[in-house]
Amino acid sequence: MKNANLKIFELFSPKYERGNIKLGLSRVKKALKKLGNPCSNIPAIQIIGTNGKGSIAAYLESILFESKKNFGVTTSPHLFDICERIRVNKKNIKKTDFEETFRLIEKKCSIYKLTPFEKIICCALNFFDSEKVELIILEAGLGGRLDATTAHNLRPIIAIGNIGIDHKEFLGDTIEKIAMEKLAVIEKNSIVISCNQDSQVEKLINKKVEEVGAEIIWKDSISNSYELGLKGIFQKQNASVALGAIEALNQLGFNIKEKYISEGLKKTTWNGRLEIVNYLDKKILVDCAHNYPAAKALSNERSNWDNEEEGIYWILGVQRQKDIYAILKTLLQKNDHLLLVPVPNQPSWQLKDLSQIKEIDFQNLIEFEKFEFAIEYLFSLKKWPLNHPVLTGSIFLVAEFIQFLNKQKN
Repeated sequence: MKNANLKIFELFSPKYERGNIKLGLSRVKKALKKLGNPCSNIPAIQIIGTNGKGSIAAYLESILFESKKNFGVTTSPHLFDICERIRVNKKNIKKTDFEETFRLIEKKCSIYKLTPFEKIICCALNFFDSEKVELIILEAGLGGRLDATTAHNLRPIIAIGNIGIDHKEFLGDTIEKIAMEKLAVIEKNSIVISCNQDSQVEKLINKKVEEVGAEIIWKDSISNSYELGLKGIFQKQNASVALGAIEALNQLGFNIKEKYISEGLKKTTWNGRLEIVNYLDKKILVDCAHNYPAAKALSNERSNWDNEEEGIYWILGVQRQKDIYAILKTLLQKNDHLLLVPVPNQPSWQLKDLSQIKEIDFQNLIEFEKFEFAIEYLFSLKKWPLNHPVLTGSIFLVAEFIQFLNKQKN
C-alpha cells in the first residue's frame, strides 16, 4: 500500500469511526441510488442483536463456503484491517479493490456526507455487485432501524443474536428501547430466527412479528450431534440461530445440504473469542467481553473451568462509554486479581474512577499504563497462575494484543 493511500485507511480507525457515528438511512439510501442500487435484487440475511452477531456471521460464512455458494459478507468492527469487513467467499477484499471502490464512492457520493460506516456498506454492496454474489450476509452495526445495513431493500431473513443493554447513548437507556430499535428491521414476510431471549425481549419480538406479518422461528441451543469450531457454551445458541437461517435459506430454494452444514459448523473460526493464545510458552485466554451481556456469558463459561475458585487474573481494558460497573460486578469473584489497562488509543476507565464500586477488593487491583506491562507483571510472579489469565474487555484491546503477539513471533 502506498503512503498516499494511508489516509483512506486512517478514516476507518476505531477512534475516528466512533467519533463520526450518525444514525439514519437517508444519506446512505441516496448514495446507493446514485451508485445504481448495487445488489438491489440480491437477498440478504441481516444479523441484529447486541452480542453474538459476529459469531452467527462466522458460522453462516463457513457453511456457505462449504456448500460452494457465491456470497458476500460484511461485518464490523475489524480486528486488524478494514479489508476484513468486506469478504467474498471467505476472502477479504484486496486493498487495491477497496481503494478503487472507496474512491468511486467518494467521487460520486461526497455530497451526501456519509459516515465511515455508511461508506463501508456502500463499498461492500458495490463490490458484491461486481462479484455477482447470489447472497449477502449483513451484520448490523448499531441498532437496526437507522443502521446503514437496513438500507439494503431485500432482507428476507433476519437472524437475531442475544439482545441486551449496550450503546445506550445511541439506542436508549432501557432494554425495551434498545430492543425496539433493533427489531424495527423486521418487515412483512420476514423469516425471523432468534435464540432464547430475556422475557421482555421475547414478548417484543413476538409482538413485532405479529404486527407486521412476519414468521418467527425460536431456536434452542444446537444439539450435541453438531461439532462446533467456536468454544463456549453460549456458542450453541449462536450456532443454532445460524442453522435456523440456513434452514430459512433452503425454504427460499438455496438447497444447502446437511453435510455442508455440519462441516461448516465444525470448521468455523473467529479470532479473539474464547481463544487461547501462546506467549513465551505460556497460555493466555482472550475474549471480547466488551459489555455486560458478553461479560455475563464469559462468567458463565468460567463456572466450567477447573480450579476457577482459586481465582483468575483478569487483564481488563474497558472503553469509557461502557458500563464498567456491570462488567466488573459480573466478572470479579473471590480470589480474583484485576490488572487494569487502557484500551489503546481510546478513552478508557482508570483506577481513580472506580472508587465507588464497593465490591472491588482494591488490594487485588493493579493499574498499568500499557497491557504489555501487565503481561510482564504476570511473568514476574513466582508461579504462573493456575488458571489461564484472561485478557478481555474491548475488541480493540484484544486486537492490539494479538498484533503484539504476532510481532513477537516474527
